[in-house]
Amino acid sequence: MRSLPDLLGGKDDWRVVITDSGLGGLSICAELEKRLRGATGNRAIRLVYVNAWPDSRHGYNDLPDAASRAAVLDKALAAMTAFRPGLILIACNTLSVLYELTEFSRAPAVPVAGIIEEGVDLFHRALTREPEGTLVLFGTRTTIESGEHLRRLTRRGIDARRVFAAACHGLAGAVDKDPDSPGLADLVEECVSRAIKGMKVDGSLYAGLCCTHYSYIADIFQTALARRTGARVEILDPNEHFVRSLTSGMEGVRPEGSEADIAVEVVSKVELGEAQRRAVARRLEPMSARTARALIEYTRIPELF
Repeated sequence: MRSLPDLLGGKDDWRVVITDSGLGGLSICAELEKRLRGATGNRAIRLVYVNAWPDSRHGYNDLPDAASRAAVLDKALAAMTAFRPGLILIACNTLSVLYELTEFSRAPAVPVAGIIEEGVDLFHRALTREPEGTLVLFGTRTTIESGEHLRRLTRRGIDARRVFAAACHGLAGAVDKDPDSPGLADLVEECVSRAIKGMKVDGSLYAGLCCTHYSYIADIFQTALARRTGARVEILDPNEHFVRSLTSGMEGVRPEGSEADIAVEVVSKVELGEAQRRAVARRLEPMSARTARALIEYTRIPELF
């Protein structure tokens, strides 16, 4: 993936929209803010996080088919251009899959970068490094049913018999409400039990988290997989890989006493309850107090799209 300097060119002011269906992508926003905070340069940076969850009654994966989901995303993307971004980052596997089906993608008014290829790159490296390794992918219904990760891996020479997958429908929504909810362990256990059916693990077992929300509960996936398979489990989280790629070459030490000019804003069409905001903000705080605060003080725009 191209880095932010490549994607945004020589602009003095960087305005980036980061979007996800829900709040999972805020971990990417937080990590990006953290890395940019320490990068050299005097540019002003504005990160606008747009929660593209379409309706309080349902999410994209509850809609009947890919075409109807892509139609909603088209409206959301058009709305994002109103924030005048130089770049839109789709910090969501579901929306990255759907993006290719949108009208917006045929002639994008703004450069768009998605997370899918970063995940594929990460998974390919692991399976190439250990030829006996097995990969199990966890994601939403849209992501897993699309088969996009598997299709791109097989194009790179990975044997499809080394890759298993399970859709964890409803898990992202549960994480969105409270990433520390005790009930998440049972949901993960159920998803893991379906994923490993018929699986034979000879080497390492890699767990590919193909939903940005799952980064919050990576430890639960690791525990469940290790207990059920007895294998050495390594979590592969594309979220971190995505941010590292975007900030590649920007490492540096800012002059003492200087502070990067960064602002973060969180916008949502649907209402985000205080308990939900505070639960997710607690997870974001160690990475980026600025992002956590932006979530607490979010702006609701009911007519956003």
